[in-house]
Amino acid sequence: MVIDGEVLRFKAAAKPGNGIQIRETTENIVADGTTYREARIYRYAEYVPTYTKNVPGLYPASGFSMIETNDQLAKKLLDYTAVNSDLAKKLTVLSTDSLTRVQLDAQKDNVRLNCRKGCFALNGAEEYTINVYRHSANNITQEQILPDLRRYVRYWNSAAKTWGGFYPVTENLHIDVKVVKGSTVYVRHGFIPEGVQLVLLRKKKRGRKRRSGGTTGTNAAWKGKSMLRQPKNQYVHYKGVILSTSSPNNWYVPKCIGVTDKEDNALIGKELGSVCSDMIVASGSLSEIAAGNGLYKVVGTRVKASRKGTKPKTQACCYARIALQFAAAGKTFKSAGGEMARMKYRLWFHLDKKTNKTVVRRGFSAD
Repeated sequence: MVIDGEVLRFKAAAKPGNGIQIRETTENIVADGTTYREARIYRYAEYVPTYTKNVPGLYPASGFSMIETNDQLAKKLLDYTAVNSDLAKKLTVLSTDSLTRVQLDAQKDNVRLNCRKGCFALNGAEEYTINVYRHSANNITQEQILPDLRRYVRYWNSAAKTWGGFYPVTENLHIDVKVVKGSTVYVRHGFIPEGVQLVLLRKKKRGRKRRSGGTTGTNAAWKGKSMLRQPKNQYVHYKGVILSTSSPNNWYVPKCIGVTDKEDNALIGKELGSVCSDMIVASGSLSEIAAGNGLYKVVGTRVKASRKGTKPKTQACCYARIALQFAAAGKTFKSAGGEMARMKYRLWFHLDKKTNKTVVRRGFSAD
């Protein structure tokens, strides 16, 4: 036990008392034929039947908490040892330079494998770490971690008794965005797993209509009817646009490197300013547009803008919501993806004081 900062042995007693007394015993030490009297002093604490104030070395037993017997302490020690043994078993770390694909497929217990050169190459890496998580007999996960912290994961298919393929982990892919001079977008990111692309998203409305029986359906219960759902806005892959990426942790200007439809091939090689231009289109006569008094509409919405918002049902400026995201994507598909960097593609009317003319400006801002 600890008394006034001093750790003392607590002598066992048949039953507790009202006070705790500090005792001292001395011992003679014989060295080189010389006896040193009372050279060694032992201090310990023990229960005493009564407690009296102002007695040196005597303390009230009620002032101490969590006094436990040796049996209780021994049981706690055994529990602690058992828990640590179990943790040691679950967090077994093995280093090897001879792992084969067959050996990896057979590994279904909790383990961490540090694989060095000499192991089979996995997802293009010769050195990597494999974490195996056995949640249950039918729920097992293998995670690969590369030296640059890219991650891949696969799951055990209990029905087919085989492993699924490795998928890149994109949930933790961080992306930074900054806008320079209002119209140039710079992007910075970390290491990108193989098969993951930088895609452009556009927020658009999803209507209430979910499905329809049409007029030629065979199911009479649904013929001419439709099921409705809650309307909402959601981000969708805009024209299947895939943007270029650069080396990790460097700022760069992304450009379009892929689209879905051939009619959009003109966007390839263009920066975001040109790629997003079709999100806000001009309407009205050419003379009005040339005079800086045209009408502009955000595609897919009812939002319209005119100079100073003078035209009916218009406002002075408008914007479309966009986002950049890393996802396993191609021209015709996209996974759920990871973190989104949300932005606004804006249009506003600017009075040029040098020429005293109103011009239309477009640009971006971080959301």
